[in-house]
Amino acid sequence: MLNEIETDDRRARVAEVEARRVALGDIARWFAPWILAGILIMVFIGGLWCASSADDVGTDTVGYIAAVLALAALIWQLGVALSGRPIIAAGDRWLVEDETSIVVLIALLVVMAVIGLVLAARADSVAASGAGYGLCLFGIVFIFANLKHYFDRREG
Repeated sequence: MLNEIETDDRRARVAEVEARRVALGDIARWFAPWILAGILIMVFIGGLWCASSADDVGTDTVGYIAAVLALAALIWQLGVALSGRPIIAAGDRWLVEDETSIVVLIALLVVMAVIGLVLAARADSVAASGAGYGLCLFGIVFIFANLKHYFDRREG
């Protein structure tokens, strides 16, 4: 391959192969709905398993809520996928852009994260503590997503 002399025919073949190459972003857009659906199905099954093996009412309730929310998100994702809209790109409407809104949102999300930690610390069951940690993690991730979006818009 290194010994071959570069000719116009060879350049044309290389250009043809390059033109047919699929970009990594396109591959990610193809697989993202399937990966998201797989995660939601696992949450649905995990919620039902948690509810079926529950020893108390709190764990039972948390399991059913997780299963119902995962099923609703799966149905919503299927509707979005069948309509042809991108699933991942729908997230910008949940992000804020002005200073006052981001300060208020961060304050509310910090309160929600602290409530999640208190719920996890005082929980008697694994499901309730998992829900508390999940609430805390959601608040922290949403704070950082909003901060990133705010500074990206500000610099752009």
